[in-house]
Amino acid sequence: MKSSTLLSGSSGSPASRRMPALSVVAVAVAWSICATVATAEPVFSWSTVVNNATGATSPTDPVKFFSYNQPSVNDAGLVVFRARARAPAGGEGEGGASGGEPVRGIFTRDMSAPGSPVIAIASNKSPADVVPSPNNITNPGPATFNEFPAFPRIDARTDMVAFRGQSTPALEYQTGVNPDGTPLTTRGGTSGVYTNPAGPLVTGASLLGNVNNATYPANPDLSHFQVPGTTAGTRFDQFPGAPTATGGNTVAFKGNWTDSTGSGQTGIYYRDVLASGGMSAVQKVASSGDVIPGAAGATGSPILFGSTAPPSASDGRLVFTGLDNEAAPTAGGIFLTSLADATHSLKSLISLGVTTVGDALGSVFKTVGEGLSFDGNSVGFWGSWGDTTKTVTVACSSDGNAAIKAACLSQDNNGTVGDGIYDFQVPEHQGIFTVDTESGAVTMKAQTGSQFSDLLFWTFSGAPSTSGGDGTDDREPPRWRSSAFVAVDDFNAVFKALESNGETGLFGNFGSDVFTILETGMMGDLIDENAAGMEITSLGIERDGFRNGWLAINAGMANAETGDSWAGVYASRVPEPPLSALLILAVAALGLTRRRGSNKSGMQLR
Repeated sequence: MKSSTLLSGSSGSPASRRMPALSVVAVAVAWSICATVATAEPVFSWSTVVNNATGATSPTDPVKFFSYNQPSVNDAGLVVFRARARAPAGGEGEGGASGGEPVRGIFTRDMSAPGSPVIAIASNKSPADVVPSPNNITNPGPATFNEFPAFPRIDARTDMVAFRGQSTPALEYQTGVNPDGTPLTTRGGTSGVYTNPAGPLVTGASLLGNVNNATYPANPDLSHFQVPGTTAGTRFDQFPGAPTATGGNTVAFKGNWTDSTGSGQTGIYYRDVLASGGMSAVQKVASSGDVIPGAAGATGSPILFGSTAPPSASDGRLVFTGLDNEAAPTAGGIFLTSLADATHSLKSLISLGVTTVGDALGSVFKTVGEGLSFDGNSVGFWGSWGDTTKTVTVACSSDGNAAIKAACLSQDNNGTVGDGIYDFQVPEHQGIFTVDTESGAVTMKAQTGSQFSDLLFWTFSGAPSTSGGDGTDDREPPRWRSSAFVAVDDFNAVFKALESNGETGLFGNFGSDVFTILETGMMGDLIDENAAGMEITSLGIERDGFRNGWLAINAGMANAETGDSWAGVYASRVPEPPLSALLILAVAALGLTRRRGSNKSGMQLR
């Protein structure tokens, strides 16, 4: 069970530790018995992790944070987030006054310790800007980070963070010999996966797997970074999405690469960054061209993976979404493997066209989402069923990267060509689900209908040809992408949804009923006293944002009349049953199974 301490104001609570797992059935019984003392819905008290008043390097730093991605949190309340900071107009400080290059970085704050500082793990500004080894550049200086394209993640059980970083070239190495006998060299390594299992940053995955000392002894041997299972010396081209961390020593990630025929390939990989003195090789879980377990074509022929999505990992196990065709999948689903399994055999958790949708009797899953939340036992995910669709209209952003905006407009041949307005057909029947990795039981947590009109959110992103190395290059063409957002803690789920009334909110289902946590239009001082007089305008949750009772989100607030705005990253301790309920729970647990695998009930909060 989790601590019952609530966070309020800027104070924190002692780091929680997981107690031995008790049956969720026992929890439900305890809540039922204690219904007279339990509240109808959980009441969340929010604490500021960081907001627009927080200095980037110290409380007095004039360079203040202003932009935030969705945070992640571990079991003990350590929050990691991506953010940007700058000085106010006319202000001073590194990072510049208005118009100067903002500070961009990956930061942490320990919410279990009152008054703990914000710590920069990596940044485009000194002293956290130097890319870890391999980095041999001396002129003009060591390679430095310039951007962090995805939200960071953290191992649930340790303080190990994993994130993507873009940088200046990190390594100069020999590729030949000049006519005068001097070495012919080149520079590479502008993207990687980085982590901090022992504190200092190390490189978890790199684009330098083609570098070795077999032909040119002066080169370092970086073959442990090469793509496994294909032509020796093949390097990765990029690591799309957000990598994950597990076990205090391992990063897992999606990797794109090019085969010997020039065809683009993709797969799911991992590496123990501490084994063999940090030189252990990248291992493959699955890649395009591999057989999808249990899937067969009309003639009985095997069906192959054509796309994979960034994985999630916990307690030495890994889950990922793999499909035959990303745009129009007919086979695939959600798969599980153990990193201790040398063969990396895959267990199918959700199979498209086969697995029954939990509460939609007679239906099977037609599609599943890429963003999986995984706590080691339960997987949270988005899925759809049925053939009916509805139209969703989206528009190109008027803000942000100029090349991205131009690409969005140039691709628009929908309706009025070039107006930046697109219509997409999306599944009418969508839901948020959990699946028990042991029993395979699927539970629906929410679905579209009278309360929710959509569970998908759209963004136009990718690598415009004119990006010029600005750190946003995913080496995937820019296009519209849709995502769903869900985070699970045991069989409790928090998710993001568009309501039928047009508001966007964060919602929870800790048993069988959906309740509102926050939604746009609510007053901002429900989250942050600095946002008094403002309404909530945006809310974010990611797959590692709900751990051991810690809930971490990002939010934006504004006053449309005055133009004032505010934003930040916030954490709350999910309320627990009172002590009397815990005592009854302990008694109830004696007579009930200890297994966590039941999907029929969680903490009933209403």
